[in-house]
Amino acid sequence: MNTRTRTTRQLLLDVAERLYAERGVNGVSLREIGAAAGQRNTGAVRYHFGSKSALLEAVIARRMVPANEARAAYLAEAEGKGDEGTALEARTLVEALVLPLVAQLGEPGRPTWYLRFLEQAFSDREVGQLIAGLQYGQGRTALWTEVQRRVIAGLGWLPPQRRHERWMFLTSFITHALADRESLIATPASGPLTPHDDFVAHLIDVGEAIITRP
Repeated sequence: MNTRTRTTRQLLLDVAERLYAERGVNGVSLREIGAAAGQRNTGAVRYHFGSKSALLEAVIARRMVPANEARAAYLAEAEGKGDEGTALEARTLVEALVLPLVAQLGEPGRPTWYLRFLEQAFSDREVGQLIAGLQYGQGRTALWTEVQRRVIAGLGWLPPQRRHERWMFLTSFITHALADRESLIATPASGPLTPHDDFVAHLIDVGEAIITRP
């Protein structure tokens, strides 16, 4: 892949992420994404990605792969600090889930859209299934599953169905909270902005409570 092709793909991914975040995954066409990216060829997105599903998968994987690599590293480091065979604490698992996503947040004057994109994506059944397919597939995008497996294993005091519900509550809360935070960063005049460290600590506190409270 030459440099020009990589640059065009990157630009299309940036624009798709932003427009999907702003208007929903069914609120924008591939042609509109191409046009917003300054592509004269109306079939630019199909040329580079082949289909809408492939474009969405690329948008997701571009952020999910490094996030999951960070999760794996965080879990490995935490295990290295503990006694062999000792289960990781619930808070450590929540931190492994949350912190790589927190790192995706922008700052005033430098907004990001990925977390709002995720919120939109998870609200769409078809795209949610696509994300699940990535999570439970093979390779680096599946590393999310390791955090999920450990969280659910730590919920052994709950019936199986309730364990899954707790996981869903946890991921839904985190997704919406981070999307709201991203929106506030992008438009600070829309409301007060809690200091970053306070926000992260509170987010992890509540996440921990979701999976530990009886």
